[in-house]
Amino acid sequence: MKRVAIVGFGFMGKTHFGAWKKCRGAKVTAICDRDLSQLTAKVEGNIKGAADNSRVPASVKVYDDFDRMLAAGGFDIVDVTLPTALHPRAVIAALGAGCHVLCEKPMALKLADCDRMLAAAKKANRRLMIAHCVRFTPVNVYIRRLVESGEYGSVVAADFSRFIAPPKWSPRGSGWFLDEKRSGGVLFDVHVHDADFIAGLFGRPRGVYTAAHRGRGGFPDHTTTVYSYKNAVVTSDSSFAAAASLVWDATGRVFFEKATVYFGPMYKSPVKVYPNEGRPFVPKLPKKSGYEAEVAYFLDLVEGRVDRPFFTAEDARGSIALLLAERRSSARRK
Repeated sequence: MKRVAIVGFGFMGKTHFGAWKKCRGAKVTAICDRDLSQLTAKVEGNIKGAADNSRVPASVKVYDDFDRMLAAGGFDIVDVTLPTALHPRAVIAALGAGCHVLCEKPMALKLADCDRMLAAAKKANRRLMIAHCVRFTPVNVYIRRLVESGEYGSVVAADFSRFIAPPKWSPRGSGWFLDEKRSGGVLFDVHVHDADFIAGLFGRPRGVYTAAHRGRGGFPDHTTTVYSYKNAVVTSDSSFAAAASLVWDATGRVFFEKATVYFGPMYKSPVKVYPNEGRPFVPKLPKKSGYEAEVAYFLDLVEGRVDRPFFTAEDARGSIALLLAERRSSARRK
């Protein structure tokens, strides 16, 4: 049984808490948050029902100081769900303490910090994985299988969009989420999902063209990116300028030579396949959430049950490099 400590117990910390509770072979034994009121706070994010707001068991040790928690020990895995700017320090410290580390996306805001995190994992001989949950959602796993298998031929074009309203824990104009220096803004906190998934599907593009709307404070709150690939047209739109009543919308359309696939919560079904020949159909997918799947996969990595990882911390570092290229592209169009 692997023992897990969660650092940061806001919306994402509680979401990971719920996922670990469903993971066989692991148990949350420690939680750390500098604001202990978070343990009993009822949080609601952009994904309804994702956060586990149930009572924390008395058997779980509670800390309000990260260094004190590391010194006390009693766990094998540290799950970092802190604001993005705090990732490097927490990850490197946890690896240095001999723990395996699962860290929320994005990996970091600078490539130099990504490299320090990778070096720390290598030195400690411990697993480091960045929690890109989209890679693990049943719908996206299905899309990846279709692309890799060539069942419907090659991809001709693909389009991904991800629109959210500013989270309730981070009102417009305040909070770390809307502070680009701490979150990376819409590119690093919202668009990173699709940029990482696109890179995982098609590889690193030959080039990017990004246009951005600059909202309050002068940083982007809505972006559109065109990725340059030899044989496919790939685009992505991301925003946190959406109206509060929209809350969240993440959709995609992939055009194969022999079929078109639509997916996302705004459609009548999570995913639907429209073959060139035959009737449209809704494939059967596992009910496990991306959060549950990613922690289960990470446990398999830690336990040595994965021979060749399909997703590595180096891949997550590559996604940060891609985002930085997109930022440079949008900056040229101020």
